[in-house]
Amino acid sequence: MLRQAIESIRLLLGQFQDIPPLPRRIFVPGAVLLLTYPLLSVLLGPGEEGQAFVTAFLLALALRIGLRFESMVRQLVAQFSLRETVYVALIVAFAPLMLIAAMDDPIWCQRLQSLYFIVFGMMFVSDVIANRVDMAARLWPEAPMRAHLPVMTRVMVIYNFVMLLLNETMITALDPSHWLLFWAVLPVIAHFILSALILTVIEIDHDRDARA
Repeated sequence: MLRQAIESIRLLLGQFQDIPPLPRRIFVPGAVLLLTYPLLSVLLGPGEEGQAFVTAFLLALALRIGLRFESMVRQLVAQFSLRETVYVALIVAFAPLMLIAAMDDPIWCQRLQSLYFIVFGMMFVSDVIANRVDMAARLWPEAPMRAHLPVMTRVMVIYNFVMLLLNETMITALDPSHWLLFWAVLPVIAHFILSALILTVIEIDHDRDARA
């Protein structure tokens, strides 16, 4: 058991060299955040760091949602009617922005990221309990991934709750302005970790099938 765990970790670490490059657009929201926060801090003046934080975060979050909106709508259209797609897309896109704007507090910006991991983690937990792969199938609809979806469903439960723990640790350990830097690079961190996990699952499954 321990030997298998060590071998899995070794495989995971080895996968980082084979990770595909990131699309450039993934850097845009983080770059906007890191530029606008100090600018707003200067423009708004001393004592308004919280307002600068929320405003910069709101702008970056809106940009991140906008960049993902088209792909989200395509996925929704494949599962819902046009009217249902419009409703769900508007809720998913605008509810987080309205929440942040209404609360106007940096801690809600930080907790929103934790809420994201909780929601997605519970969706994968639901699939595990019901012995489904619905969420994984939406994320990886490609035919070569179908055989790996059951394992990926369980992996995504662990992934989301580990990322939740990471975010909560950063909230506790870092000053809010430094947490913004973490949030800006979080998509890059997530891309590398998730890509390595996928490659590891595929390699482990192939090795198991070869021994069978």
